[in-house]
Amino acid sequence: MPKIFALLLVLAQTDLRSVLPDATKISIINGGKPAAILRTGFDAGPAPGDILNGHFFPAVIAYNTGQYTTAVAESTFLIERANYLSANTRQAEFMSIAHYLRGMIYLYHANGVGRHDSARADFQAAIRWNPTNYMAHLELSRVYSDLGFTKEATSVLNRLLALKPAKDVVEDAEQEIKKLPKAALKNDH
Repeated sequence: MPKIFALLLVLAQTDLRSVLPDATKISIINGGKPAAILRTGFDAGPAPGDILNGHFFPAVIAYNTGQYTTAVAESTFLIERANYLSANTRQAEFMSIAHYLRGMIYLYHANGVGRHDSARADFQAAIRWNPTNYMAHLELSRVYSDLGFTKEATSVLNRLLALKPAKDVVEDAEQEIKKLPKAALKNDH
């Protein structure tokens, strides 16, 4: 028992930032023309400080217009304040989308050491917040596939298919499975 206590003490004293990806080593590549992203006026339920109109919806707009640096900043602001949405019945949906968008940016619109790990962490968080965020499952499998982790990619896709998603998602998952190396798939079963 003393060894477990000592381990827990060491873990409690560890600065977790040292084991997480260093986002300062990742550079975001913007794709759109610079433009002001304004607050929105949507009524999406209770949100202290109007965090949805001030940060969530502007993050979505920034992502859709290729202003990825802004989208990461606004998504991160919301992600770090998930408790602000605790009274909102759609909290899980908003948080899952925020993680998903940030993961997409790290995976497809960034360079640098740690971008895959940051994308993986965000896709996993998106799935934790909303297990039916099927696109997060697909993208998580792509992260693993990009890094050569066929077993993990296959596992994610099989979990997705077990959820019985819509036909188009099933087709996308089956396409991803077909892209994986055949020899590695045989070893995964």
